[in-house]
Amino acid sequence: MSKSVTVEIDEATYQELERLAQEWGARLEEALADAIAAYLAQRKAYMNDPFFQIGKAGHSGLGNLAKAHDRYLYGKDRQ
Repeated sequence: MSKSVTVEIDEATYQELERLAQEWGARLEEALADAIAAYLAQRKAYMNDPFFQIGKAGHSGLGNLAKAHDRYLYGKDRQ
């Protein structure tokens, strides 16, 4: 089931989007729907990528992590 959304954008943005839609051989509405779907898919992939979850893991419990990060990363003190 499709839904309609109305948004207001400035004239310059509208003209740019219209130009891009014409380049793609699509109507503005189709190009915008495709762009939104692509953005949402990219965002979902980003949010599910384990690499980007590292910062959300919380506290390591290692009090000296800033000073001894080389030991934790490489297994030894770096020279």
